[in-house]
Amino acid sequence: MSNQIGISTVLLSGAVSAGASYITARISQRRQQRRASENYKLALVSEIRALHKHLIRYETEFNERVLAGKATAAQVLKVLLQPGDTIVFTQNASAIGLFHNQTALRVLRFYSDVRTLHGHAQVLSELAGDEGGDLIKHEMLRHQSMVGHVRRRAHVLVKRLKRPSFAAVTHAFLRRRRRELSRCWRQRDTRL
Repeated sequence: MSNQIGISTVLLSGAVSAGASYITARISQRRQQRRASENYKLALVSEIRALHKHLIRYETEFNERVLAGKATAAQVLKVLLQPGDTIVFTQNASAIGLFHNQTALRVLRFYSDVRTLHGHAQVLSELAGDEGGDLIKHEMLRHQSMVGHVRRRAHVLVKRLKRPSFAAVTHAFLRRRRRELSRCWRQRDTRL
């Protein structure tokens, strides 16, 4: 009888130990994943914010110089993106899965729009030397609207990425509520 109790105790102890180590590993993995997600989000926000500022300057230059006829389109269109402007996204594209599905799609659409805009600018800079007349003017106006669209998308995406997650908001709410309750209990105890 005591031998059976010893074996069942050992098996139960082993099962509890394995379960506890599994749960601890999952919690640690989740924290690490959350930390990586936050780091990637911060880097992506700073890159998108920099692209947003660059697009504002580019749009101003484009409107003031190219559409007004003060500079050739080839000069302004070639400087839309520099080689290192999208380095965070390019180097860490696999980390996009750390985001919620809708956020990941918004990020991918934004960078797709940036690439499309850059390609359109390169084509326009090559066409700028040709005398196309109405076609070039139409494409320049289209390019202007594309720049505005990408700039607005960058602005919205920065706001979206800076917004705290539901879990963070819930955790902060529960922490505040716990402090309020403990304060109420302490005041109640001092009155008694």
